[in-house]
Amino acid sequence: MTIAIALLLMAAQAGSALPSPPDASAARTMAEASIVAEAQTFMAAYAEELRRGDRAAIAARYDRGGAWLLGHGEKSFSTWAALAARYAGPEWQPPASFAWRDLTYLLAGPEAVIVIGRFEWGPADGRPPLNFSYTAMLVRQDGQLRIRLEDESGARPATN
Repeated sequence: MTIAIALLLMAAQAGSALPSPPDASAARTMAEASIVAEAQTFMAAYAEELRRGDRAAIAARYDRGGAWLLGHGEKSFSTWAALAARYAGPEWQPPASFAWRDLTYLLAGPEAVIVIGRFEWGPADGRPPLNFSYTAMLVRQDGQLRIRLEDESGARPATN
């Protein structure tokens, strides 16, 4: 029995003498930082497209398989074609002003980011800006982040 214990201890010491595998956490941290930076760039460009009223560019931000849309107690799934038609149609009007507020980016996997925060939407009719809560799930598709889920809720007068 003593010989068996000695052999186990020697094997454990020999294993610890081998070089440890490269630190995968550093590579993972870099990948996480990269997709979060990509999501930040995505959201900044999305805001600019909203301010310009660039309907085609806004529609192009959505997942080609469609997206879940939530808000104000509603939940629906919309195909990409329906989303593109919505933004192309007369019912959607660009804001007079638009700004993201307090965005937080949460890694949801190697190819997905959840964005939470608020936005301020200035109605085109000149009324004071409205404040909304916002949640989106951005998922990489065809090499680009796209919106797979979006929740816009709680319109109330903006207070910054």
